[in-house]
Amino acid sequence: MARLKATRYPQGPRSWWAMQPPLFQHTVCAVVLLIVAMYFCWPTLFSGKSLVGGDIVQWRAAAQSMFEYRQETGEEPLWAANLFAGMPGYNVSPPALVPQIDEVPRAIRRISWPFSHVIFMLMGTYIFVWYLIRDTLSSLLAACVYGMTTYLPVILVAGHNTKFVALAFAPWLLLAFIHGMRKPSLMAGLLFAVALAANLRAGHVQITYYVTFIALVWWIVLAIEAWRQKKLPPFLKSTGILAMGSVLALLMVAEHYWPTIEYKEYSIRGMSSGGEAGGLTWDYAMRWSQSPGELLTLLVADAYGGGTSTYYWGTKPFTGGPHYAGSIALLLGILAVWRIRSRLAISLGIAGGLMILFSLGHHFGVLNRAMFNYFPLYDAFRVPETWLITVVLVLAALSALGLSYIVRREVSVAAERTKWHGIYIVFGVTGGVLMLLLATGGSLFDFQREGERQQVITYVAQSAQRSPTDPQVVAAAEQLLSEQLVVPRKDAFMADVRRSLLFVVLTSIALVAVRRGKLSSWVFQGLLVLLVVLDLGGVARRYLDTEHLSISKNPAQRITTMDVDEYVLEQEGQFRVLSLESLDQTGLGRPSFHHESLGGYSAVKLRLYQDFLDNILMDPNTATPNENALDMMNVRYILSQAPVSGTSSVYYGSESGFTVYENLDVLPRAYLVGQTEIIEDPSGAMYRIQELDFDPAVTAILPAPIDEAVAPIDSSSTVIVNTLNHGPRRIIYEVETDAPRLLVISEVYYPAGWTAMLNGESVPIHRANYLLRAVAIPAGRHTLELSFDPASQIWGKRISAISTIFVYGFILIFLGIFGYGYFRRVRG
Repeated sequence: MARLKATRYPQGPRSWWAMQPPLFQHTVCAVVLLIVAMYFCWPTLFSGKSLVGGDIVQWRAAAQSMFEYRQETGEEPLWAANLFAGMPGYNVSPPALVPQIDEVPRAIRRISWPFSHVIFMLMGTYIFVWYLIRDTLSSLLAACVYGMTTYLPVILVAGHNTKFVALAFAPWLLLAFIHGMRKPSLMAGLLFAVALAANLRAGHVQITYYVTFIALVWWIVLAIEAWRQKKLPPFLKSTGILAMGSVLALLMVAEHYWPTIEYKEYSIRGMSSGGEAGGLTWDYAMRWSQSPGELLTLLVADAYGGGTSTYYWGTKPFTGGPHYAGSIALLLGILAVWRIRSRLAISLGIAGGLMILFSLGHHFGVLNRAMFNYFPLYDAFRVPETWLITVVLVLAALSALGLSYIVRREVSVAAERTKWHGIYIVFGVTGGVLMLLLATGGSLFDFQREGERQQVITYVAQSAQRSPTDPQVVAAAEQLLSEQLVVPRKDAFMADVRRSLLFVVLTSIALVAVRRGKLSSWVFQGLLVLLVVLDLGGVARRYLDTEHLSISKNPAQRITTMDVDEYVLEQEGQFRVLSLESLDQTGLGRPSFHHESLGGYSAVKLRLYQDFLDNILMDPNTATPNENALDMMNVRYILSQAPVSGTSSVYYGSESGFTVYENLDVLPRAYLVGQTEIIEDPSGAMYRIQELDFDPAVTAILPAPIDEAVAPIDSSSTVIVNTLNHGPRRIIYEVETDAPRLLVISEVYYPAGWTAMLNGESVPIHRANYLLRAVAIPAGRHTLELSFDPASQIWGKRISAISTIFVYGFILIFLGIFGYGYFRRVRG
């Protein structure tokens, strides 16, 4: 809408707070938010320790080769050589971006993390909600609800820093959206571009997508109203302004997202196994679906055991903690949705309801399967429970709306009586639910994970070396299950039921006091803010405390170096390492810190490499590494606690218990072959590589014939390959052969950026052995140079720089014009 006004409610006699000037109110609220931010971040601010999450340690290990190259050369590596045999480094250690507004909290972050972004989040939520309802104390409550919800310390401790940064920018993005809808102007469009670009630059597009969904629902509600009121022209003007801002924002982040989108087409997010177009599979994307019963954790924090792997008994594989929003926020939010008939309440209520259903994932497949198959980009993201953090953002705004509704005075006695009747119903029902849970003593739940009882029986049977059907074994297992798991879970549940009920009772007492005129409305609002901080802050401290902090800020100091690592690091030559400290190579970042590793840590792997891990690396019959896979991937050393076939033991690490096994048949990083085998079917190619009669030193498997001839190699043939330079962006070989041959290069095939020049002339890079590179070499002596200079990265940076200068330049011009006019008016 062109000129929609902020929601205002009729007030009774002006209270002391209402009589204070706006600047005073905002200043007091800002100081309170500063104190709240310090309270939230207390362990990181005053313990002398730092917050370094497990994911950050894994990331730092995976990015080590890029850090080293950047420090040694001053050049951006762009390619991460040490994880998964090499992959684009855009999302591992991104290059420096063109400076924008997000550099401000980032600069503070170097001094104090996460305080830098917590205060930014709190202030953003406060300003956003105040812009909607013009009620400072209710906006203060909303900021505390969103900024202290339990999910935030959970992801901080886990090291999901990009997600946290994106969430910090979320309220600013919604603020820019609704400002553009209410007051469309060129300045509003530019501010929306700044906000959207800042959110995208956080590097967690999933959060941006979820927040944009809130804006989409809001936009649809406004569109319907504009159509009904025959006010489409101003609505379309607002939409056009935001569309312009969206385009500018995309241009401003081109340097990061153009290469990333290009990479997505070759990753597990954009390609199915075998190279077919596709995205994430349904099962993979929906693994962390919130079960309907687990939604109770919004009200009762430890309803499902909290975040410990032992006591959590929900349906997800594991969890770091609940999505606790607190009883007060839920009460006020439900009240707003039920009793307030405004565009704001309707928009946020619909968005919140839909996002709750989305968070259920496969538990509500009738909706989510359709969204997964047909809604744009819905299938690009996993972990459906993440929707709940944006539900809390919506709930925060609704709780502020509900609080303003309580303290406002209706125009008539009858309307006032009706209002309080609804308030009592909401508080009564919520309190009644908690009292029912308290009265039943947890008997409504069994506090067991699916199949857990049988697992305990099996464990007891194996320990006692008796049959699982033995009555004594079953009885012992039941006792163990009850004492060690069920009872602690039940106790935690009941404790938090009592805790939530206490806050409902305290809020109800304050509510009765304000209803009877014993408590001023502003004191009531302030009291609720305090209760929210105590409630959410108390649960947050369970997850963000000194025990979860690190003595050093440097995550590299938390990466272990085993004795077997030291042995391998002393060896000369260029080779890769396979560490079998975990069979899951996709969550193994530590070895990448020390070696060029076959494993790594990244949620967005190349599809070809994921297929290699799933179908080629391990022999399905022996569950040991396939010898052909090791040979062609230039794996010289394997770190393992068990023998590895086809290798010899060269060193035993007494401290780690691991042995270094050497692969004596390892092929060099680049080698010439004289035979090719054409297998178009991807599955057939992967199966062929594992066969015993396939020799990667002699034959290369190609998906399609090539134009160049390839001559066989015998004992009299001349085949020489020397490495002149090997870096993440430049690889130079000197190759000599007496006949046309195929050079197989043990580097992962990635056509979006890698180019080859033979004696200064461009030549194609072929895909060989399913995931490697190959270049046809004619007879003679040649120099082959492979370069990684993606046009998307080069032009993306130029586009981002130009568009950033354009947007911020015009904002400064507009501010200058405004300032000059204001100065003249003041002087006049």
